[in-house]
Amino acid sequence: MASPARGPFSGKKILWVDSYNSDYEWSSGIEKGLRVALYGTGVELKIFHMDTKRHLEEDFHRQAGRRARKIIEEFRPDVVIASDDHAQRYLVVPYLKDTALPVIFCGVNEDLATYGYPCRNVTGMIEDEMAEGLVMHLRRLAKGDRAGFMGADVHTMRIIADQYNKQFFDGQLRCYLVRSFAEFKEAFLRAQQEVDFLLFRNHSGITGWDAAKAEAFVAAHTAVPTGTVLPWMQSFNLLTIAKVPEEQGEYAATTALRILAGARPVELPVVRNHLAHLVVNLKMAKAAGLVLPVSLLQTAEVIGQEVYKEDAAPLPEGR
Repeated sequence: MASPARGPFSGKKILWVDSYNSDYEWSSGIEKGLRVALYGTGVELKIFHMDTKRHLEEDFHRQAGRRARKIIEEFRPDVVIASDDHAQRYLVVPYLKDTALPVIFCGVNEDLATYGYPCRNVTGMIEDEMAEGLVMHLRRLAKGDRAGFMGADVHTMRIIADQYNKQFFDGQLRCYLVRSFAEFKEAFLRAQQEVDFLLFRNHSGITGWDAAKAEAFVAAHTAVPTGTVLPWMQSFNLLTIAKVPEEQGEYAATTALRILAGARPVELPVVRNHLAHLVVNLKMAKAAGLVLPVSLLQTAEVIGQEVYKEDAAPLPEGR
């Protein structure tokens, strides 16, 4: 729990209920954004991680929602921030929606109508995938239009794969959702033969994941353009157009402060994230045998240059 300092909102309390866990990169980014926006305000911030990404059982998710409700009863926050879909499904909808307690959501992928949002005490930020630009770039680099989607076999990933399929691929998207590192390697190899480009969105939830081994594996076997929208996936993909989790956290905290200053959630419209960061991984470009447009390289952060330095022949010694 953050220790409150003297500030304009001294005595006020915010509870952040995170769907995931503290060492998950997305949650860490949201927390960073929250703390930056709340610094010096005097607000007391309490955090509860539901840990639903590492525990897939429905009963665990329901228990996590009940634990969050108990914390609310004991902590008595002035505002609740609920990040990502499980916090909505297992806390806000059954216990907080249409009550007097203001709630701000962020990181939500599901259609808001699923949760009955917005409503009189709930507003927030939708998590826009930023996928349109990514798909456009991958199509330009690919030899055909057969598209694949890869990630962990978890609820959120199934939602996102379905959204991609409907929005960009007219129901033709081939999905590779896996549970283990061994399954990932087998599916990744199949995908190189079955699709012309691959959206490798997230490894989180794949058991036995080894980042170093995975990077070496994809560098050795990538044959088609690959892409993601998550910054921690840039080592495994050719292109990353990354969402910025700090944006979600800063928005949620700033909106909470507006509510503490007197605004009502119903007066604050739901918004979408808009920040993105383009990264090109030359290691994966070389693996796929791709020559990238200069215009793309000029507008992106470029990583993986060392793969070309390793191939450079040493200069002959002078005689």
